[in-house]
Amino acid sequence: MGKGHCDMSTESTEAVEAVEAVEAVEAVEAVEAVEAVEAVEAVEAVEAGGGGSALVSSALGRARDGTARYWAGDASRIPNSTGRSSWDAFRTMAQGPRITTIDHAIQGWFSVDLANHATANTEGHATLAGKKLVTLRKPSDTFLASHQLAYLRAAADLRADRLAEIRVQTANIMSFFATVGYLSRAATPWTIALAGAVVRLCKHLEMPLKHGFDVARPISMSYAVQPIIHTPGHGAWPSGHATESFAVATVLTRLFYQGDTDPVNAVTAQNELMRHAARIAMNRTVAGVHFPTDSMAGAVLGMTVGQALIRVLDGEKTVPTRTFHGDRYTGDFNLTVLAQTLNLPSVIETGQAAVQVTVPAWLERLWAEAQAEW
Repeated sequence: MGKGHCDMSTESTEAVEAVEAVEAVEAVEAVEAVEAVEAVEAVEAVEAGGGGSALVSSALGRARDGTARYWAGDASRIPNSTGRSSWDAFRTMAQGPRITTIDHAIQGWFSVDLANHATANTEGHATLAGKKLVTLRKPSDTFLASHQLAYLRAAADLRADRLAEIRVQTANIMSFFATVGYLSRAATPWTIALAGAVVRLCKHLEMPLKHGFDVARPISMSYAVQPIIHTPGHGAWPSGHATESFAVATVLTRLFYQGDTDPVNAVTAQNELMRHAARIAMNRTVAGVHFPTDSMAGAVLGMTVGQALIRVLDGEKTVPTRTFHGDRYTGDFNLTVLAQTLNLPSVIETGQAAVQVTVPAWLERLWAEAQAEW
C-alpha cells in the first residue's frame, strides 16, 4: 500500500511538472511576444506621429505650438524623393509596405492550377508565368495507410531528442539557417528580405495546394500516432515546412556558397543548408504531423520554386520543371533518399520550360545587393 501510494505520488508530481514545463514554455513565448510588441511601439514612439502613445502625440502637438514660427502655408523645402530611382524609393520604404511590394512582384509570377474546385484533386500544378513548373500527383488515403504510416512509428523514437527543435521550428526555421551564414538586419538586410519573401511565396503556393489536395494527416489514420504538437488545421500534402525549408536553402545556397545554383547538386553534396532543411522536414514526421511523402513533395516543390526564382532574377529565360508521383512513392524521407529519388525518373520527372518574366529594376538591385552581402 505504501509503495503504491509512493508510485502514485511520483506520477502525480511528474504530471504536474510536465504541465508546469509546458506553461513555462508558453510563458516565455508570451513574454517574447510582448517584447516584440513593445519593441515596435518603442520605434513608433521615436517616429513623430507614431501610434505608440497618445501622450507622445499630445506632447508633440504642444511642442509644435510652443516652438513654431508664423507659417503662411508656403513651402520651405524640396522633397528628397523628387526624381529618385525606383530602388531609392523602395529601400526607404517602411518594412510593411516594402514587404507588400516585394510580394506583389514575386508572387504575381507564380500561381496554382487545380482542375477541380468542387472536390479534392488528384493532380495539381505550381506555375510560373503561366507555364507548369511543378506537377504533384497525390497519394490516396489507402496508399498512405499501407506504405507510409509505419514510418511514423519508427520516427516517434526520436521525439525526446528532437522536442526542442520541433517546438522552435513550428514558427521559426530561419534561425537554423542563420547558424550556417551570419544573418543580421545590420549586415545582411537584403538577404533577410529575400529569404522572408521566399517563405511567403511558398505559403502563397502551398496553402492552395494543400486545400486542393485535402490529404489526411497521420492522426486521422491511427489512434496510436498521438503527435507531440498540435496537428495543423489544414491538409498534409505537400508539407509546408519542407517546401519553405528547401526553397530557402536553395536560394541561400546561391548566396552563401556563391557557386553552383543547381539544388540537386547541393542535395547530393549534402551542404549544411540542405542538411538543416532535411532535418526540419524530418522533424515534422518525428512530431507525428506529417508522412515522409509530404516532405518529399514539399522538397521537390521548394527546390524547384527556389531554383526558378534564382534563374528569373538572373535574367534566364528557361527554368527546370519537375513532376512528383506521390501516388507511386512508398519510401521514407531524408537527404540521402531525396538525392536518390531526384535521379529516379519513375518518381520524379524533370524537364524545362521557357518563361517570359519582367523583373522590375528595384528588384534587380535588391538581388544584386543581396549577393554583394556575401
